[in-house]
Amino acid sequence: MTENSPENPRPGDQQPPAPEGWQAPPAPYAPPAYNQPGYQQPGYQQPAPYGQPPQAVPGKVMGIVAVILPFVGFGLVGLILGIIARIQSKKAGFKNTPALWAIILGALSIVVASIGIIVAVVFFSSLASDVQQQCDSSTSTGQYTVNGQTFECPAK
Repeated sequence: MTENSPENPRPGDQQPPAPEGWQAPPAPYAPPAYNQPGYQQPGYQQPAPYGQPPQAVPGKVMGIVAVILPFVGFGLVGLILGIIARIQSKKAGFKNTPALWAIILGALSIVVASIGIIVAVVFFSSLASDVQQQCDSSTSTGQYTVNGQTFECPAK
């Protein structure tokens, strides 16, 4: 008995002849090797593996702190920290909404505080002027009531 060889195949191993005009299919498509040295896809970040937190937005904590500061009387500090946080986030390519709100609220609190200071200065200077007029028009030293407040004129 002879062994199975390419010259002497078994009867079930033979393939039928190809039809006339038929061509063999092309070799299967080989995907490009993405892990070759020097290959890098631009602008694509690998997702964080499970169990690891996503990448933190730089300046976000500073932006949150800056949002709170105008409400406790530190509008200028909140404005400055908001600007710094916004610049840090923009450099890293992230959007930082708390920093934007900190800038808006800081600027708004500075405007409101400035208006309040102006109103207080005008009120107290007017009050002082009224008291001065009362004291100057009087020949005697005494107490005078101006706008519901009682004042005592200094001795002349």
